[in-house]
Amino acid sequence: MKFNFIGIGAQKCASTWIYRILSDHPEVAVYPGKEIDFFSNYYDHGYQWYEGHLGDADDAKVMGEVSTSYFADSDTPERVFSYNPGMRVVLSLRDPIERAYSNHLHEVRHMRFTGHNLEFENGLENNPMYLMQSYYAQQLARWLAVFPRSQVLVLFQEDIRDAPLMQAQNLYRFLGVSEDHQSWFLDKKVNESRALKNAKLDGFLKGLGRFGRSIGVGAVVEAVKKNGLVRHLRRSHNQIDLRQVIPPMREDTRLRLQDMLADDMCELSRQLGREDLPWPSWLALNKKSK
Repeated sequence: MKFNFIGIGAQKCASTWIYRILSDHPEVAVYPGKEIDFFSNYYDHGYQWYEGHLGDADDAKVMGEVSTSYFADSDTPERVFSYNPGMRVVLSLRDPIERAYSNHLHEVRHMRFTGHNLEFENGLENNPMYLMQSYYAQQLARWLAVFPRSQVLVLFQEDIRDAPLMQAQNLYRFLGVSEDHQSWFLDKKVNESRALKNAKLDGFLKGLGRFGRSIGVGAVVEAVKKNGLVRHLRRSHNQIDLRQVIPPMREDTRLRLQDMLADDMCELSRQLGREDLPWPSWLALNKKSK
C-alpha cells in the first residue's frame, strides 16, 4: 500500500497538531516520528526504504506522513506526484510574520543561532529562510501546478486555535476517515518558545522513546508522554520560556516585513479563493490599502 497523504508544513504552522490528531485515529496509519523528509532529503533512498518505515498498516484506511521540509522544497511537488498522483496534500499556515518570528525561536531553541544578542532582527539577517518560508503563495504555486486544488487541504493555525474540533473534522473528512474520532491532543498546544535547560537529559528521554518504539512498545511510550505528571516535570524542571530571553519583534521590522510580504499575501488570497485570511498582518494590510 502506498502512502496516500502527506502533511507538507509550513514549518512552525501547527504541523505537530496535525500529526498528533492523526496518529491516534484508528483508521489512520502515520509515520511514527513525524518528519521522515523522504521527498526533500532522502529521495535517493528509494520507495522501498520510504514505505518500509510505516510497518504494518493493513487495518488503516489511509497512510501517510508529515514533513515540514516539503512545502518550500522546489523538487518535492513533482516527486510526490510521480510517486502517487492521487496523493492528498495537507498544508497548514499561520500569519507569515508570526511564522518568521517563531522560526527564530525554533533556531535558538535548537542552538543553531547563538550569541549574546538573540534579537529576532539579528536572526533574520543571519538566516534567509526565515522570510523565504513565509512567502506562502510562491511555494503553493508549485504544488498547484502539479496537483488539482481538490487534492490540497489548507488549514490555518489560527482556526485550529479557535475551533480545533471543527478543523479536525475538516481534516478527517478530507482524508475520508471517520469524523467522530476525538483525539487526546485536540485541545493541546505546542509551545515553540520553550527551550531545554538540560539538552542531554532530554536527548536521553527521547532516546528511550525511540528504543521503546523499536521493540514494539510504542503504545506504552505514548501513554507515558501523555501522563500529566510526567509532562509537568519536564516542563517545570527542564524548560525555560525563550520569550523571557528574546526581545519581541521591533515594530519597524514588523512593518517592513508586512510590506515585503504584501503581494504574496494578496496572491495567496486569490489562490485560496478567500478574502478573510485570519491574520493580523492581513488585516493591517487591508486597512492600509483603504
